[in-house]
Amino acid sequence: MATAKKILIVNYDFPPNSGIGGRRWAKFAKQLAQEGYEVHVIKADVVKGHDQSYWSTDVQHPNIIIHSLPRVYPELFSHPKKDILSRLKYRWYRRQLEKTEKGTIYDISIGWGKSLIDVASRLIEKEYIQNICATGAPWRMLYDTARLKEKYPHIRLIVDYRDPWLNAKNYGMPGLDQARRKEEERKQTYILQHADVVITPYEYLTKELQEFAQKQGGRQPMFQVITHCFDPSDLLPAAAIQQNKIRIIYGGDLYTGIQGELQLLKKSLDQLRMTDSALYNLIDISIFTNKNEDDTLRDLSCVKVRAGIGKKIFKELSEASATLIILPNNKKDDRTTKFFETMACRKPFIVISEEGEVTKFVRENNLGYVLERNGNNLAEILQDIEKGSPKFDKNFPVDTYSLPVVTSQLKAFFI
Repeated sequence: MATAKKILIVNYDFPPNSGIGGRRWAKFAKQLAQEGYEVHVIKADVVKGHDQSYWSTDVQHPNIIIHSLPRVYPELFSHPKKDILSRLKYRWYRRQLEKTEKGTIYDISIGWGKSLIDVASRLIEKEYIQNICATGAPWRMLYDTARLKEKYPHIRLIVDYRDPWLNAKNYGMPGLDQARRKEEERKQTYILQHADVVITPYEYLTKELQEFAQKQGGRQPMFQVITHCFDPSDLLPAAAIQQNKIRIIYGGDLYTGIQGELQLLKKSLDQLRMTDSALYNLIDISIFTNKNEDDTLRDLSCVKVRAGIGKKIFKELSEASATLIILPNNKKDDRTTKFFETMACRKPFIVISEEGEVTKFVRENNLGYVLERNGNNLAEILQDIEKGSPKFDKNFPVDTYSLPVVTSQLKAFFI
């Protein structure tokens, strides 16, 4: 007999796989398991030699059953090496993928469909699963999951877009020729016509997908924003802030295309050093990141760029005076996971970004500061932080974005 207390999550890099791609659904799985759901997860095998996910412990629960499937996409293409033989193999794989794939060749779930559908079908039949949640990127995997609706029309298919697809700046999308782009559009159309619910973390992305679906016609899913969230169990009590220091923390990737924002920060700090050396000497900026392909800030004495530290970032945040949010233009409307996690620590933001949903949200809710495009207000920002950020709203209702609350919004779509 069917039970609404069993669900299936399809997440290619679910923990213990490394990378941010598994964080959102690791947290949802954790919360659902704690609430009594039996959570089955289909994921790809771990890439050998890679570190485990920061969220591996979150999914260690008897109610979370992980089904890990072999990767089919060539590892030397998805994770290239620099030796001569590996480079030659990379070129060979590229030629092969270009011959066999009609759309983008830079989708790591290519070739994974048969094993995914076989295992998902077995679980649907054996476990009487009615609710499937599939999250992308990667995108081909969503298309293959959507094909299950033809065989099992009774299931509730919830598709989660964590990022844009057709308008992405990665996955090879910007360089696609007309024929390959049309194939990606075909796959997205199929997904939207077979999904029951389509969720995204961002209003603009939900609107974009809804408009695309309406233009393509056919069966229309329900569209809804389910924001990223913070896990209250990750937070630490606020700690004493080091006297005579303005300690500013950034944790996470330095996104592709972020150079303009980093240059603005450097220009602002250089200018401050020239005009107010005493204030400059109070600054202690720590950037914890595993993705740093830019040396813009290397020569600044007040900035230290360090390796990512996983959940230890919450200790750093608890001791911080403020937190940095740095977003390239294509992410100016993205309230990311780290946005909500740092917001929950109740420390003021310093946002470096083009005007968008993030700057608007911070201003309207008195959650911090926005560095002007000319950088001239940095001294004013730091002076205000030194005074304790008197206009910062320490009572903003952050619980609205907590894991239990956001998970309850997701559960509303289950049958």
